[in-house]
Amino acid sequence: MLFTTTLVFALHFLAVSAKLRTFNWNIGWVLASPDGLTRPFVGINGHWPCPPINVNLGDIIKINAYNGLGNESTAIHFHGIFQKGTNFMDGPAMVTQCPIAPGEKFVYEFKVTQTGTYWYHAHIGGQYVDGFRGPIVVHDPAPPFKYDQEIVMTLSDLYHDEAPNLIHYYQSPENSGSEPVPDSNLINEAQNVRFPIVAGKTYLFRIINMGAFASQWLQFGQHIMTIVEVDGVYTQPYDVPMLFMATAQRYSVLVKAKPTAVQNFAIVASMAMDMFDPSKISPKIGQVTSWLVYNSAAPLPNPFEITPQPFDDTQLVPYDAQPLFDSPTMQTIYYTVSFGANENNQIRGYINGQTYRIRANMPQVPTLYTVLSAPLANLYNPAIYGQVNPTILPLGTVVEMEINNHDVGNHPFHLHGHNFQVVNRFGGAPSIPDMPNPWPVTPMRRDVIIIPGGGSVTIRFVADNPGVSLFHCHIEWHVEAGLTATIIEAPDVLQNSKSYIPNSHKTACKLQKISMKGNAAGNYKNWLDLTGANTSPPLDSWG
Repeated sequence: MLFTTTLVFALHFLAVSAKLRTFNWNIGWVLASPDGLTRPFVGINGHWPCPPINVNLGDIIKINAYNGLGNESTAIHFHGIFQKGTNFMDGPAMVTQCPIAPGEKFVYEFKVTQTGTYWYHAHIGGQYVDGFRGPIVVHDPAPPFKYDQEIVMTLSDLYHDEAPNLIHYYQSPENSGSEPVPDSNLINEAQNVRFPIVAGKTYLFRIINMGAFASQWLQFGQHIMTIVEVDGVYTQPYDVPMLFMATAQRYSVLVKAKPTAVQNFAIVASMAMDMFDPSKISPKIGQVTSWLVYNSAAPLPNPFEITPQPFDDTQLVPYDAQPLFDSPTMQTIYYTVSFGANENNQIRGYINGQTYRIRANMPQVPTLYTVLSAPLANLYNPAIYGQVNPTILPLGTVVEMEINNHDVGNHPFHLHGHNFQVVNRFGGAPSIPDMPNPWPVTPMRRDVIIIPGGGSVTIRFVADNPGVSLFHCHIEWHVEAGLTATIIEAPDVLQNSKSYIPNSHKTACKLQKISMKGNAAGNYKNWLDLTGANTSPPLDSWG
């Protein structure tokens, strides 16, 4: 009854309180030294860290973006936002838009119809490694829990070198597949952050792992965290002593302050280093400490060492009790995840034996524009989309996707345009337990799930969002290595909707001579002729 009342109030609020929230962003290089070493970061309006986006349910976000980087193109993804009806605003370069060239303008505009904790980041060439990332909070007029104050907390791994150099190293034939290892760890893009706390109050911490590689353990000294939201999905309250967060995952937790302001307490985040090349690990990386400061006159305690414990996110139960998706016509997709050397001796990521091309070897036409321009007879033919690992789904299909990880490392996979039900997981390391009761009545939903090394995960979702959605590992190095698949939902429905492509999107393509029609090779006369389509990644030209 409480959830129904909350939903009715939220819908009324959505109808009467929506506002246009306009952000004018000049995206450029900014010098900063969050761990003591100064380096350039991708900032906004001359500042870094990038600003948070705070809006209310039903608001319209409009971002007037100008690429002032000078030497790099850019594109922005709004992670976790479904973009129903606005698939062309999803952001991945050469998927739903052309890149934004240096010196050019671009407009993102969409309505937010979800509440919760999200984030934005560059979705091109590893650029968010260089700091183009920030929180998005969509406030609910009637959340199903009470608190006195909210605090946004971000976790991120920091690299002293810039992304293009790191990608060139990672994808060099001379590299055996060792990913770049971070140089330090950050909380709120800084170190030694202090959070003022008032005794007796309840705080909602919105926690986002905005890192490129490292999963993180997070613990509040002598405080219990009560999980109430995961990846934008409200959950039944669930107490935990610590969190384990893969890249791109979010948790909102309630923290009840102590009754008296006698002492202060440490917060420790510790990177999981099991996938790091041991020869590249610096003694300075790993843990980062911040503090809950009850009394500014009291000393700050020394940081404690985190003792990792098994963390089973599949035990979370959605607050709305959404039942298990099911259908007699359910479609099953089987994916295998692996790594191996290609013909150039580069270590590439493969889904079902196919690697996704990136950067110079993207399709000559963004995949969305192939969908919008293809003849009806070819829309459901995966060949026209090129080597982007396409799966094409009719509208309303209930999908069960089983992902088998043939690699030894854990891989956090993200599905654009949806959250999904996690219905099974097994074969994981001790820190990621097997799911004790697969196919539960009310499965956990989220948009990033860890596929354990040597194990598998099964998820379900409904193909109810016409457009093009990526499914990819959210370790940024693995995106660059091609560990990505493409889900194309209801292409016929999308065509019939006659989606309006904004002028700034058309201009971005025109200025770079990127076609907005045709198959992956840009051929619109013979849709099955992909002569000229790129088939292997470049050896250089990164960044």
